[in-house]
Amino acid sequence: MVMLQHYCVTVPRAIDELSRGRGLVVRTNHARYVIFPAEFLSTEVHLAFGGAAKLLITAARAKSLGIIVSSDAAALDASALSFEQIMSAADPTFTTNIPSPNISEHSDYAELLRLVKYACLLPALLVTTEDIKDSADWVSLSLDDLSKFAHESAKEITETARAKLPLEGAEQSVLVSYREALSGNVHLALIIGDVSKQIAPLVRIHSSCVTGDILGSLRCDCGDQLQIALSRIIKDGAGILVYLHQEGRGIGITNKLRAYALQEKGFDTYDANLMLGFGEDERDFTIAASILKKLGINNVRLLTNNPEKLENLKKSGIAIKERISLVGETGRHNHDYIAAKTKKSGHLF
Repeated sequence: MVMLQHYCVTVPRAIDELSRGRGLVVRTNHARYVIFPAEFLSTEVHLAFGGAAKLLITAARAKSLGIIVSSDAAALDASALSFEQIMSAADPTFTTNIPSPNISEHSDYAELLRLVKYACLLPALLVTTEDIKDSADWVSLSLDDLSKFAHESAKEITETARAKLPLEGAEQSVLVSYREALSGNVHLALIIGDVSKQIAPLVRIHSSCVTGDILGSLRCDCGDQLQIALSRIIKDGAGILVYLHQEGRGIGITNKLRAYALQEKGFDTYDANLMLGFGEDERDFTIAASILKKLGINNVRLLTNNPEKLENLKKSGIAIKERISLVGETGRHNHDYIAAKTKKSGHLF
């Protein structure tokens, strides 16, 4: 029996606890932090943390509040903030005014916030170094475990199932599922036709978009790109669609809807992510490279407009023989979105 490393168990369990609205105890060589996700904060939890509490936020979120910090994260003194003010500092969709709080910075803070990002929660935590009610029953882990988890080859994937999936115009198609070893996230590869006969098959790497791919949202071009890519692969006779579980450029469906709410106030898609405390793009395309290599594919003709995707694949050992643009329908609902992709991320339409 293969023995799992300790952090392979403790960190996923901690992430699951956070996603269920529970707190954690995180140990370091010099401190012991009691943390609670701001997304699930209640007035009762706020009172339990008391006057020693701090609110951890990312540098991106701090900047949107007019606070410039020199590290990747900052701690706001929450002792002088009301529950509503704490929530407004954590979540830009809240509108309570926030007084200028005292700020502190520490290298541990960004690592702690990594946990809530893994859980696809708002990257904000209430933290104290003191015990609070019920914290003795919370899951405990070390910051060293978290660091090992983050730097481990999280892109180790295992094929978990495959089955025929006949499509209109491509009846000889196979759908394969892959599971990430550490996170448990499941990604898909749709293999159309016989790619073994092609030196560089046509490939589309597509991040999941429930709103566009399934519901037909006009706010983005994702659904159009997916359908155009499938049509081109089918027309080419063979190719692969890699479908990644990375909704909302990696921030998850709930935060994606929060970003939509901010866009309705005039912010573009990238600024909205930054206001929420995320990076402009949190996706990791090395997962796609791992899937392609599992399929024996090292050379591709890539259907993409995204230069970052090209660079990620090249760095992961996938040769790009040709880049092919994907241009979907443009209308009044997605014009600003596409313009932002061109201006902010250099998308090549």
